[in-house]
Amino acid sequence: MKEKIKLTFEDGREITVPYKTTAIDAVKMVEDDVEDVLAITVNNEVKFQKYELVRDSEIRFVKIDSEDGYRVYSKSLKLVLYMAITELFGYQDVDFQTTINRNQYFIMPEFDLTEEKIKMIRNKMQEIIDADYEIEKRMLSVDEAREYYEKSGDLDKIQNMSTRIKSYTNVYFCNGYYNNFYGVLVPNTGYLDVFDLIPFRNGALLVTKDKNGNKPQVNNSRLIDAIEEFYKFKKIFDIDNIGELNDKIIKNEMLDIIQVSEAIHQRKIVEIVQDIEKKKDIKLILIAGPSSSGKTTFAQQLGVQLRLTGYNPITISMDNYFKERVDTPLGPDGKYDFERVDALDIDLFNEHMEKLIEGEVVELPEFDFINGTKKYNGRYLALNPMDVLIVEGIHALNPILTKFTPAKNKYKIYIAPITTLNLDGYSKVSSSDTRFLRRLVRDFATRGHSVDRTFELWGNVKKGEEKYIFPYIEDVDSIFNSSIIYEPAVMKTFAQPLLLQLDKSSKYYAEARRLYEYLNNFLPMETSNIPIDSLIREFIGNGCFNR
Repeated sequence: MKEKIKLTFEDGREITVPYKTTAIDAVKMVEDDVEDVLAITVNNEVKFQKYELVRDSEIRFVKIDSEDGYRVYSKSLKLVLYMAITELFGYQDVDFQTTINRNQYFIMPEFDLTEEKIKMIRNKMQEIIDADYEIEKRMLSVDEAREYYEKSGDLDKIQNMSTRIKSYTNVYFCNGYYNNFYGVLVPNTGYLDVFDLIPFRNGALLVTKDKNGNKPQVNNSRLIDAIEEFYKFKKIFDIDNIGELNDKIIKNEMLDIIQVSEAIHQRKIVEIVQDIEKKKDIKLILIAGPSSSGKTTFAQQLGVQLRLTGYNPITISMDNYFKERVDTPLGPDGKYDFERVDALDIDLFNEHMEKLIEGEVVELPEFDFINGTKKYNGRYLALNPMDVLIVEGIHALNPILTKFTPAKNKYKIYIAPITTLNLDGYSKVSSSDTRFLRRLVRDFATRGHSVDRTFELWGNVKKGEEKYIFPYIEDVDSIFNSSIIYEPAVMKTFAQPLLLQLDKSSKYYAEARRLYEYLNNFLPMETSNIPIDSLIREFIGNGCFNR
Protein backbone atom coordinates (compact mmCIF):
# COMPACT_ATOMS: atom_id res chain seq x y z
CA MET A 1 0.00 0.00 0.00
CA LYS A 2 1.34 3.42 -0.97
CA GLU A 3 1.89 5.98 1.75
CA LYS A 4 2.01 8.77 -0.82
CA ILE A 5 -0.10 9.40 -3.93
CA LYS A 6 0.85 11.45 -6.98
CA LEU A 7 -1.82 13.82 -8.33
CA THR A 8 -1.73 15.48 -11.74
CA PHE A 9 -4.02 18.45 -12.41
CA GLU A 10 -5.53 19.51 -15.72
CA ASP A 11 -3.01 22.37 -16.15
CA GLY A 12 -0.06 20.03 -15.62
CA ARG A 13 0.66 20.80 -11.97
CA GLU A 14 1.72 17.82 -9.88
CA ILE A 15 1.68 17.25 -6.13
CA THR A 16 2.16 14.34 -3.73
CA VAL A 17 -0.36 13.76 -0.94
CA PRO A 18 -0.83 11.18 1.83
CA TYR A 19 -2.87 8.05 1.15
CA LYS A 20 -6.62 8.62 1.67
CA THR A 21 -6.40 12.41 1.41
CA THR A 22 -9.85 13.70 0.44
CA ALA A 23 -10.19 15.12 -3.06
CA ILE A 24 -11.19 18.56 -1.80
CA ASP A 25 -8.25 18.73 0.62
CA ALA A 26 -5.93 17.94 -2.28
CA VAL A 27 -7.50 20.71 -4.36
CA LYS A 28 -7.04 23.19 -1.50
CA MET A 29 -3.31 22.50 -1.65
CA VAL A 30 -3.13 24.08 -5.12
CA GLU A 31 -6.11 26.46 -5.15
CA ASP A 32 -6.72 29.35 -2.74
CA ASP A 33 -10.40 29.69 -3.71
CA VAL A 34 -12.48 26.52 -4.07
CA GLU A 35 -15.94 28.06 -3.63
CA ASP A 36 -16.88 27.35 -7.26
CA VAL A 37 -15.59 23.76 -7.24
CA LEU A 38 -18.78 21.72 -6.85
CA ALA A 39 -17.25 18.27 -7.24
CA ILE A 40 -14.01 16.74 -8.49
CA THR A 41 -13.25 14.44 -11.39
CA VAL A 42 -10.79 11.72 -10.36
CA ASN A 43 -9.42 9.67 -13.26
CA ASN A 44 -12.38 10.76 -15.40
CA GLU A 45 -15.00 9.87 -12.76
CA VAL A 46 -17.04 12.59 -11.04
CA LYS A 47 -16.64 12.21 -7.29
CA PHE A 48 -18.10 13.74 -4.14
CA GLN A 49 -15.69 16.31 -2.69
CA LYS A 50 -14.92 14.09 0.29
CA TYR A 51 -13.92 11.11 -1.82
CA GLU A 52 -10.71 9.57 -0.45
CA LEU A 53 -7.83 9.22 -2.89
CA VAL A 54 -6.15 5.83 -2.80
CA ARG A 55 -4.00 5.77 -5.96
CA ASP A 56 -2.18 8.04 -8.38
CA SER A 57 -4.83 10.15 -10.08
CA GLU A 58 -5.59 12.82 -12.65
CA ILE A 59 -7.70 15.61 -11.15
CA ARG A 60 -10.12 18.06 -12.76
CA PHE A 61 -12.47 20.59 -11.15
CA VAL A 62 -16.22 20.37 -11.73
CA LYS A 63 -17.80 23.83 -11.96
CA ILE A 64 -21.32 25.00 -12.74
CA ASP A 65 -20.49 26.05 -16.31
CA SER A 66 -19.96 22.40 -17.33
CA GLU A 67 -22.53 19.66 -17.99
CA ASP A 68 -21.33 17.73 -14.94
CA GLY A 69 -21.46 20.91 -12.86
CA TYR A 70 -25.04 21.64 -13.93
CA ARG A 71 -26.10 18.12 -12.92
CA VAL A 72 -24.41 18.39 -9.52
CA TYR A 73 -25.92 21.83 -8.87
CA SER A 74 -29.46 21.03 -10.03
CA LYS A 75 -29.65 17.73 -8.13
CA SER A 76 -28.37 19.43 -4.99
CA LEU A 77 -31.06 22.10 -5.35
CA LYS A 78 -33.65 19.34 -5.52
CA LEU A 79 -32.43 18.00 -2.18
CA VAL A 80 -32.87 21.48 -0.65
CA LEU A 81 -36.34 21.71 -2.24
CA TYR A 82 -37.24 18.34 -0.73
CA MET A 83 -36.04 19.49 2.70
CA ALA A 84 -38.01 22.75 2.49
CA ILE A 85 -41.26 21.10 1.38
CA THR A 86 -41.00 18.36 3.99
CA GLU A 87 -40.21 20.78 6.81
CA LEU A 88 -43.13 23.04 5.90
CA PHE A 89 -45.81 20.56 4.88
CA GLY A 90 -44.62 17.04 5.73
CA TYR A 91 -43.92 14.43 3.07
CA GLN A 92 -45.59 15.32 -0.25
CA ASP A 93 -45.56 13.75 -3.70
CA VAL A 94 -43.43 15.83 -6.07
CA ASP A 95 -43.36 15.09 -9.80
CA PHE A 96 -40.64 16.75 -11.90
CA GLN A 97 -42.10 16.71 -15.38
CA THR A 98 -39.57 18.28 -17.72
CA THR A 99 -36.62 20.63 -18.14
CA ILE A 100 -37.15 23.97 -19.87
CA ASN A 101 -33.88 25.72 -20.67
CA ARG A 102 -32.35 24.15 -17.55
CA ASN A 103 -35.34 25.15 -15.43
CA GLN A 104 -36.91 22.17 -13.66
CA TYR A 105 -40.72 22.17 -13.94
CA PHE A 106 -42.56 20.23 -11.23
CA ILE A 107 -46.07 19.73 -9.94
CA MET A 108 -47.40 18.39 -6.64
CA PRO A 109 -50.39 16.23 -7.67
CA GLU A 110 -52.02 15.94 -4.23
CA PHE A 111 -51.14 19.42 -2.96
CA ASP A 112 -52.57 22.86 -3.68
CA LEU A 113 -49.37 24.65 -4.72
CA THR A 114 -50.43 28.30 -4.48
CA GLU A 115 -48.20 31.31 -5.13
CA GLU A 116 -48.07 31.97 -1.41
CA LYS A 117 -46.91 28.42 -0.69
CA ILE A 118 -44.29 28.65 -3.44
CA LYS A 119 -42.98 31.80 -1.79
CA MET A 120 -42.85 29.99 1.57
CA ILE A 121 -40.92 27.09 0.02
CA ARG A 122 -38.49 29.46 -1.66
CA ASN A 123 -37.83 31.34 1.59
CA LYS A 124 -37.30 28.07 3.46
CA MET A 125 -34.86 26.92 0.76
CA GLN A 126 -32.91 30.14 1.20
CA GLU A 127 -32.78 29.54 4.97
CA ILE A 128 -31.38 26.05 4.39
CA ILE A 129 -28.78 27.40 1.95
CA ASP A 130 -27.78 30.24 4.29
CA ALA A 131 -27.35 27.73 7.13
CA ASP A 132 -24.70 25.94 5.04
CA TYR A 133 -25.67 22.49 6.29
CA GLU A 134 -23.33 19.61 5.56
CA ILE A 135 -24.50 17.05 2.99
CA GLU A 136 -23.34 13.55 3.81
CA LYS A 137 -23.30 10.61 1.41
CA ARG A 138 -23.83 7.18 2.99
CA MET A 139 -23.90 3.72 1.46
CA LEU A 140 -26.76 1.75 2.99
CA SER A 141 -27.96 -1.79 2.53
CA VAL A 142 -31.23 -1.98 0.62
CA ASP A 143 -32.98 -3.26 3.75
CA GLU A 144 -31.67 -0.35 5.82
CA ALA A 145 -32.63 2.18 3.14
CA ARG A 146 -36.10 0.64 2.89
CA GLU A 147 -36.62 1.22 6.61
CA TYR A 148 -35.73 4.91 6.19
CA TYR A 149 -38.19 5.34 3.32
CA GLU A 150 -40.96 3.49 5.11
CA LYS A 151 -40.63 6.05 7.91
CA SER A 152 -40.81 8.98 5.47
CA GLY A 153 -43.63 7.46 3.40
CA ASP A 154 -41.63 7.60 0.17
CA LEU A 155 -43.30 4.67 -1.59
CA ASP A 156 -41.61 5.29 -4.97
CA LYS A 157 -38.19 4.69 -3.43
CA ILE A 158 -39.37 1.47 -1.75
CA GLN A 159 -40.86 0.14 -4.98
CA ASN A 160 -37.77 1.00 -7.02
CA MET A 161 -35.50 -0.81 -4.56
CA SER A 162 -37.68 -3.93 -4.56
CA THR A 163 -36.59 -4.69 -8.15
CA ARG A 164 -32.91 -3.76 -7.75
CA ILE A 165 -30.30 -6.47 -8.06
CA LYS A 166 -27.78 -4.49 -5.99
CA SER A 167 -27.82 -5.07 -2.25
CA TYR A 168 -26.85 -1.48 -1.40
CA THR A 169 -27.74 2.07 -2.38
CA ASN A 170 -26.38 5.58 -1.82
CA VAL A 171 -28.47 7.95 0.29
CA TYR A 172 -27.73 11.62 0.99
CA PHE A 173 -28.36 12.99 4.50
CA CYS A 174 -28.66 16.66 5.45
CA ASN A 175 -29.81 18.16 8.77
CA GLY A 176 -31.98 15.17 9.63
CA TYR A 177 -33.45 14.76 6.15
CA TYR A 178 -32.48 12.10 3.63
CA ASN A 179 -33.16 11.21 0.02
CA ASN A 180 -31.69 9.22 -2.83
CA PHE A 181 -30.26 11.09 -5.83
CA TYR A 182 -28.49 9.55 -8.80
CA GLY A 183 -25.01 11.00 -9.08
CA VAL A 184 -22.97 13.45 -7.01
CA LEU A 185 -24.15 16.40 -4.86
CA VAL A 186 -22.32 19.38 -3.38
CA PRO A 187 -20.86 18.91 0.14
CA ASN A 188 -22.76 21.79 1.78
CA THR A 189 -25.98 23.63 1.06
CA GLY A 190 -24.10 26.96 1.03
CA TYR A 191 -22.74 26.18 -2.44
CA LEU A 192 -26.23 26.71 -3.86
CA ASP A 193 -26.23 30.48 -3.64
CA VAL A 194 -28.00 31.25 -6.93
CA PHE A 195 -31.45 29.83 -7.61
CA ASP A 196 -35.08 30.80 -7.84
CA LEU A 197 -38.49 29.20 -7.43
CA ILE A 198 -41.30 30.75 -9.42
CA PRO A 199 -44.95 29.84 -10.15
CA PHE A 200 -45.45 28.29 -13.57
CA ARG A 201 -48.59 26.74 -15.05
CA ASN A 202 -49.89 24.06 -12.65
CA GLY A 203 -46.74 23.96 -10.54
CA ALA A 204 -43.44 25.76 -10.22
CA LEU A 205 -40.07 26.16 -11.89
CA LEU A 206 -36.91 25.39 -9.95
CA VAL A 207 -34.54 27.76 -11.72
CA THR A 208 -30.83 27.05 -11.93
CA LYS A 209 -29.10 30.34 -12.65
CA ASP A 210 -25.71 30.54 -14.33
CA LYS A 211 -22.48 31.40 -12.50
CA ASN A 212 -23.25 35.13 -12.86
CA GLY A 213 -26.70 34.72 -11.32
CA ASN A 214 -28.54 35.15 -14.64
CA LYS A 215 -31.82 33.28 -15.06
CA PRO A 216 -32.51 31.49 -18.39
CA GLN A 217 -35.50 32.57 -20.44
CA VAL A 218 -38.71 30.64 -19.69
CA ASN A 219 -40.40 29.38 -22.84
CA ASN A 220 -41.14 26.12 -24.69
CA SER A 221 -44.41 25.73 -22.83
CA ARG A 222 -45.60 23.80 -25.90
CA LEU A 223 -43.47 20.91 -24.67
CA ILE A 224 -45.45 20.85 -21.45
CA ASP A 225 -48.66 20.70 -23.50
CA ALA A 226 -47.28 17.54 -25.12
CA ILE A 227 -46.40 16.04 -21.74
CA GLU A 228 -49.84 16.78 -20.32
CA GLU A 229 -51.38 15.24 -23.42
CA PHE A 230 -49.40 12.05 -22.83
CA TYR A 231 -50.34 11.99 -19.14
CA LYS A 232 -53.90 11.27 -20.21
CA PHE A 233 -52.70 7.82 -21.23
CA LYS A 234 -50.60 7.04 -18.15
CA LYS A 235 -53.42 5.29 -16.32
CA ILE A 236 -53.61 2.80 -19.19
CA PHE A 237 -49.97 1.85 -18.68
CA ASP A 238 -50.17 1.71 -14.89
CA ILE A 239 -46.47 2.61 -14.98
CA ASP A 240 -45.14 5.76 -13.36
CA ASN A 241 -41.61 4.86 -12.26
CA ILE A 242 -38.76 2.38 -12.66
CA GLY A 243 -40.08 -0.01 -10.05
CA GLU A 244 -43.46 -0.34 -11.77
CA LEU A 245 -41.83 -0.90 -15.18
CA ASN A 246 -39.48 -3.54 -13.75
CA ASP A 247 -42.43 -5.23 -12.05
CA LYS A 248 -44.25 -5.50 -15.41
CA ILE A 249 -41.14 -7.08 -16.95
CA ILE A 250 -40.83 -9.57 -14.09
CA LYS A 251 -44.49 -10.56 -14.46
CA ASN A 252 -44.16 -10.90 -18.26
CA GLU A 253 -46.84 -8.26 -18.85
CA MET A 254 -45.00 -6.18 -21.46
CA LEU A 255 -46.93 -7.21 -24.58
CA ASP A 256 -49.88 -5.01 -23.64
CA ILE A 257 -47.53 -2.11 -22.78
CA ILE A 258 -45.86 -2.41 -26.19
CA GLN A 259 -49.20 -2.44 -28.01
CA VAL A 260 -50.53 0.58 -26.13
CA SER A 261 -47.28 2.50 -26.77
CA GLU A 262 -47.57 1.87 -30.51
CA ALA A 263 -51.27 2.79 -30.48
CA ILE A 264 -50.48 6.15 -28.83
CA HIS A 265 -47.95 6.98 -31.56
CA GLN A 266 -50.32 5.94 -34.36
CA ARG A 267 -53.21 7.87 -32.83
CA LYS A 268 -51.14 11.05 -32.71
CA ILE A 269 -50.04 10.61 -36.32
CA VAL A 270 -53.66 10.22 -37.40
CA GLU A 271 -54.56 13.41 -35.48
CA ILE A 272 -51.77 15.27 -37.30
CA VAL A 273 -53.01 14.03 -40.69
CA GLN A 274 -56.56 15.10 -39.81
CA ASP A 275 -55.23 18.56 -38.92
CA ILE A 276 -53.40 18.74 -42.24
CA GLU A 277 -56.60 17.78 -44.06
CA LYS A 278 -58.51 20.60 -42.35
CA LYS A 279 -56.00 23.20 -43.54
CA LYS A 280 -56.55 22.08 -47.17
CA ASP A 281 -53.77 24.18 -48.77
CA ILE A 282 -50.82 22.35 -47.21
CA LYS A 283 -48.12 21.56 -49.78
CA LEU A 284 -45.04 21.46 -47.56
CA ILE A 285 -44.71 19.46 -44.32
CA LEU A 286 -41.62 20.43 -42.36
CA ILE A 287 -40.32 18.01 -39.71
CA ALA A 288 -37.53 18.91 -37.30
CA GLY A 289 -36.28 17.66 -33.98
CA PRO A 290 -33.05 17.07 -32.13
CA SER A 291 -30.73 14.21 -33.05
CA SER A 292 -32.14 10.69 -32.69
CA SER A 293 -35.70 11.81 -32.10
CA GLY A 294 -36.99 9.30 -34.66
CA LYS A 295 -37.55 11.78 -37.50
CA THR A 296 -36.81 9.25 -40.25
CA THR A 297 -39.30 6.64 -39.07
CA PHE A 298 -41.90 9.25 -38.14
CA ALA A 299 -41.74 10.81 -41.63
CA GLN A 300 -42.35 7.39 -43.19
CA GLN A 301 -45.18 6.56 -40.77
CA LEU A 302 -46.73 9.94 -41.54
CA GLY A 303 -46.44 9.20 -45.26
CA VAL A 304 -48.37 5.96 -44.84
CA GLN A 305 -51.23 7.73 -43.07
CA LEU A 306 -51.24 10.53 -45.65
CA ARG A 307 -51.63 8.00 -48.47
CA LEU A 308 -54.67 6.53 -46.70
CA THR A 309 -56.39 9.93 -47.01
CA GLY A 310 -55.55 10.37 -50.70
CA TYR A 311 -52.36 12.42 -50.45
CA ASN A 312 -49.23 11.47 -52.37
CA PRO A 313 -46.30 12.24 -50.04
CA ILE A 314 -42.95 13.05 -51.67
CA THR A 315 -39.88 13.19 -49.45
CA ILE A 316 -37.12 15.73 -50.07
CA SER A 317 -33.91 15.50 -48.10
CA MET A 318 -32.33 18.73 -46.92
CA ASP A 319 -28.98 16.95 -47.03
CA ASN A 320 -29.07 17.34 -50.82
CA TYR A 321 -29.02 21.12 -50.42
CA PHE A 322 -25.67 21.50 -48.68
CA LYS A 323 -23.42 24.17 -50.11
CA GLU A 324 -20.46 23.10 -52.20
CA ARG A 325 -17.71 21.92 -49.89
CA VAL A 326 -15.48 24.88 -50.77
CA ASP A 327 -18.26 27.24 -49.58
CA THR A 328 -19.07 25.36 -46.35
CA PRO A 329 -18.53 27.52 -43.22
CA LEU A 330 -15.85 26.54 -40.74
CA GLY A 331 -16.24 26.16 -36.99
CA PRO A 332 -13.91 27.59 -34.31
CA ASP A 333 -11.77 24.46 -34.63
CA GLY A 334 -11.17 25.13 -38.34
CA LYS A 335 -13.26 22.11 -39.39
CA TYR A 336 -16.35 22.19 -41.61
CA ASP A 337 -19.44 23.02 -39.54
CA PHE A 338 -22.36 21.17 -41.11
CA GLU A 339 -24.69 22.01 -38.20
CA ARG A 340 -25.02 25.70 -39.14
CA VAL A 341 -27.98 26.84 -41.19
CA ASP A 342 -25.67 28.65 -43.62
CA ALA A 343 -24.05 25.31 -44.44
CA LEU A 344 -27.14 24.85 -46.61
CA ASP A 345 -27.72 26.51 -49.97
CA ILE A 346 -30.58 28.61 -48.60
CA ASP A 347 -31.28 30.53 -51.79
CA LEU A 348 -31.51 27.39 -53.93
CA PHE A 349 -33.78 25.60 -51.43
CA ASN A 350 -36.11 28.61 -51.26
CA GLU A 351 -36.18 28.88 -55.04
CA HIS A 352 -37.06 25.21 -55.49
CA MET A 353 -39.78 25.18 -52.82
CA GLU A 354 -41.37 28.33 -54.24
CA LYS A 355 -41.36 26.96 -57.80
CA LEU A 356 -42.78 23.58 -56.78
CA ILE A 357 -45.67 25.12 -54.85
CA GLU A 358 -46.42 27.40 -57.82
CA GLY A 359 -46.69 24.33 -60.06
CA GLU A 360 -43.38 24.64 -61.89
CA VAL A 361 -40.98 21.82 -62.74
CA VAL A 362 -37.74 21.60 -60.75
CA GLU A 363 -34.68 19.41 -61.22
CA LEU A 364 -33.74 18.22 -57.74
CA PRO A 365 -30.06 18.01 -56.74
CA GLU A 366 -28.31 15.05 -55.14
CA PHE A 367 -25.37 15.86 -52.92
CA ASP A 368 -22.18 13.87 -53.48
CA PHE A 369 -20.68 13.68 -49.98
CA ILE A 370 -17.45 12.13 -51.23
CA ASN A 371 -16.63 14.98 -53.62
CA GLY A 372 -18.53 17.65 -51.69
CA THR A 373 -20.67 18.94 -54.54
CA LYS A 374 -24.25 18.85 -55.81
CA LYS A 375 -25.05 16.73 -58.87
CA TYR A 376 -28.05 16.79 -61.15
CA ASN A 377 -29.10 13.35 -62.38
CA GLY A 378 -32.31 14.17 -64.20
CA ARG A 379 -34.68 13.85 -61.23
CA TYR A 380 -37.41 16.31 -62.21
CA LEU A 381 -40.40 17.05 -60.03
CA ALA A 382 -43.67 18.91 -60.45
CA LEU A 383 -46.46 18.73 -57.88
CA ASN A 384 -49.86 17.30 -58.77
CA PRO A 385 -52.95 18.48 -56.85
CA MET A 386 -52.73 15.75 -54.17
CA ASP A 387 -48.95 15.78 -53.87
CA VAL A 388 -47.45 16.99 -50.60
CA LEU A 389 -43.75 17.51 -49.87
CA ILE A 390 -42.23 16.12 -46.67
CA VAL A 391 -38.98 17.81 -45.67
CA GLU A 392 -37.11 16.47 -42.64
CA GLY A 393 -33.94 17.95 -41.17
CA ILE A 394 -32.31 19.88 -38.35
CA HIS A 395 -33.17 23.25 -39.94
CA ALA A 396 -36.63 22.41 -41.28
CA LEU A 397 -38.40 24.78 -38.87
CA ASN A 398 -36.11 27.74 -39.54
CA PRO A 399 -38.22 30.32 -41.45
CA ILE A 400 -35.20 31.45 -43.45
CA LEU A 401 -35.44 28.23 -45.47
CA THR A 402 -39.05 28.76 -46.55
CA LYS A 403 -39.35 32.53 -46.40
CA PHE A 404 -40.99 32.69 -49.86
CA THR A 405 -43.46 29.89 -49.14
CA PRO A 406 -46.86 31.23 -47.97
CA ALA A 407 -47.76 30.26 -44.41
CA LYS A 408 -50.99 28.63 -45.58
CA ASN A 409 -48.95 26.10 -47.58
CA LYS A 410 -46.69 25.04 -44.67
CA TYR A 411 -47.27 22.60 -41.81
CA LYS A 412 -44.56 22.46 -39.16
CA ILE A 413 -43.96 19.49 -36.84
CA TYR A 414 -41.51 19.20 -33.94
CA ILE A 415 -40.57 15.69 -32.83
CA ALA A 416 -38.62 14.67 -29.71
CA PRO A 417 -38.75 12.02 -26.98
CA ILE A 418 -40.36 14.11 -24.24
CA THR A 419 -39.95 11.51 -21.53
CA THR A 420 -42.55 10.85 -18.87
CA LEU A 421 -41.10 7.97 -16.82
CA ASN A 422 -39.94 8.79 -13.30
CA LEU A 423 -36.76 7.46 -11.76
CA ASP A 424 -38.45 8.74 -8.61
CA GLY A 425 -40.45 11.84 -7.77
CA TYR A 426 -37.42 14.13 -7.93
CA SER A 427 -35.73 12.59 -10.97
CA LYS A 428 -36.99 11.83 -14.45
CA VAL A 429 -35.60 9.87 -17.37
CA SER A 430 -33.61 12.44 -19.34
CA SER A 431 -34.68 13.18 -22.92
CA SER A 432 -31.09 14.02 -23.78
CA ASP A 433 -29.85 10.70 -22.36
CA THR A 434 -32.58 8.86 -24.27
CA ARG A 435 -31.49 10.42 -27.54
CA PHE A 436 -27.80 9.85 -26.91
CA LEU A 437 -28.32 6.15 -26.21
CA ARG A 438 -30.41 5.84 -29.38
CA ARG A 439 -27.65 7.48 -31.40
CA LEU A 440 -24.93 5.40 -29.75
CA VAL A 441 -26.63 2.11 -30.64
CA ARG A 442 -27.67 3.14 -34.15
CA ASP A 443 -24.38 4.73 -35.21
CA PHE A 444 -22.32 1.80 -33.94
CA ALA A 445 -24.47 -0.64 -35.94
CA THR A 446 -25.05 1.34 -39.16
CA ARG A 447 -22.34 4.01 -39.46
CA GLY A 448 -19.36 2.28 -37.96
CA HIS A 449 -18.89 4.96 -35.32
CA SER A 450 -16.89 4.03 -32.28
CA VAL A 451 -18.28 4.86 -28.84
CA ASP A 452 -15.59 7.56 -28.46
CA ARG A 453 -16.63 9.10 -31.79
CA THR A 454 -20.30 9.32 -30.76
CA PHE A 455 -19.35 11.07 -27.54
CA GLU A 456 -16.99 13.37 -29.44
CA LEU A 457 -19.71 14.50 -31.85
CA TRP A 458 -22.45 14.85 -29.24
CA GLY A 459 -21.34 18.18 -27.80
CA ASN A 460 -21.51 19.99 -31.16
CA VAL A 461 -24.76 18.24 -32.02
CA LYS A 462 -26.38 19.58 -28.85
CA LYS A 463 -25.06 23.09 -29.48
CA GLY A 464 -26.59 22.99 -32.96
CA GLU A 465 -29.93 21.86 -31.56
CA GLU A 466 -30.04 24.66 -29.01
CA LYS A 467 -29.28 27.26 -31.67
CA TYR A 468 -31.17 25.98 -34.70
CA ILE A 469 -34.11 23.90 -33.45
CA PHE A 470 -35.29 24.82 -29.96
CA PRO A 471 -35.94 28.54 -30.70
CA TYR A 472 -38.70 27.58 -33.16
CA ILE A 473 -40.69 25.10 -31.07
CA GLU A 474 -43.34 27.60 -30.02
CA ASP A 475 -44.32 28.30 -33.64
CA VAL A 476 -45.00 24.72 -34.79
CA ASP A 477 -48.40 23.34 -35.76
CA SER A 478 -47.93 20.07 -33.91
CA ILE A 479 -45.57 18.32 -31.49
CA PHE A 480 -44.98 14.58 -31.69
CA ASN A 481 -43.72 12.94 -28.51
CA SER A 482 -41.54 10.04 -29.69
CA SER A 483 -40.85 8.72 -26.19
CA ILE A 484 -41.50 5.04 -25.51
CA ILE A 485 -42.17 4.24 -21.88
CA TYR A 486 -40.34 0.90 -21.90
CA GLU A 487 -37.37 2.11 -23.97
CA PRO A 488 -34.68 2.14 -21.23
CA ALA A 489 -35.27 -1.56 -20.62
CA VAL A 490 -34.63 -2.22 -24.31
CA MET A 491 -31.62 0.08 -24.60
CA LYS A 492 -30.02 -1.57 -21.56
CA THR A 493 -29.29 -4.69 -23.62
CA PHE A 494 -27.91 -2.80 -26.62
CA ALA A 495 -26.12 0.14 -25.00
CA GLN A 496 -24.45 -1.24 -21.88
CA PRO A 497 -21.93 -3.45 -23.75
CA LEU A 498 -20.95 -0.43 -25.87
CA LEU A 499 -20.50 1.82 -22.84
CA LEU A 500 -18.12 -0.75 -21.37
CA GLN A 501 -15.79 -0.28 -24.34
CA LEU A 502 -14.45 2.93 -22.81
CA ASP A 503 -11.73 2.52 -20.22
CA LYS A 504 -10.61 5.07 -17.63
CA SER A 505 -8.14 6.66 -20.03
CA SER A 506 -11.00 8.06 -22.12
CA LYS A 507 -12.10 11.59 -21.33
CA TYR A 508 -15.66 10.35 -21.85
CA TYR A 509 -15.34 7.60 -19.26
CA ALA A 510 -17.24 9.49 -16.53
CA GLU A 511 -20.20 10.10 -18.82
CA ALA A 512 -20.16 6.48 -20.03
CA ARG A 513 -20.06 5.29 -16.43
CA ARG A 514 -22.96 7.57 -15.48
CA LEU A 515 -25.10 6.23 -18.32
CA TYR A 516 -24.14 2.64 -17.51
CA GLU A 517 -25.18 3.11 -13.88
CA TYR A 518 -28.42 4.78 -14.99
CA LEU A 519 -29.30 1.73 -17.13
CA ASN A 520 -28.54 -0.53 -14.17
CA ASN A 521 -31.81 0.69 -12.65
CA PHE A 522 -33.77 -1.19 -15.32
CA LEU A 523 -34.32 -4.88 -15.88
CA PRO A 524 -33.55 -6.02 -19.45
CA MET A 525 -36.46 -6.60 -21.81
CA GLU A 526 -36.48 -8.89 -24.82
CA THR A 527 -37.54 -7.32 -28.11
CA SER A 528 -39.29 -9.99 -30.19
CA ASN A 529 -42.74 -8.52 -29.51
CA ILE A 530 -41.80 -5.02 -30.68
CA PRO A 531 -43.45 -4.47 -34.10
CA ILE A 532 -41.24 -4.05 -37.16
CA ASP A 533 -42.78 -0.61 -37.84
CA SER A 534 -42.10 0.69 -34.31
CA LEU A 535 -40.14 3.91 -34.04
CA ILE A 536 -37.60 2.25 -31.73
CA ARG A 537 -36.65 -0.12 -34.58
CA GLU A 538 -34.91 2.82 -36.25
CA PHE A 539 -32.26 2.49 -33.55
CA ILE A 540 -32.14 -1.19 -32.56
CA GLY A 541 -32.68 -2.58 -36.05
CA ASN A 542 -34.88 -5.23 -37.72
CA GLY A 543 -37.50 -2.67 -38.72
CA CYS A 544 -39.43 -2.33 -41.97
CA PHE A 545 -38.61 1.35 -42.59
CA ASN A 546 -35.38 2.80 -43.94
CA ARG A 547 -32.97 3.85 -41.16
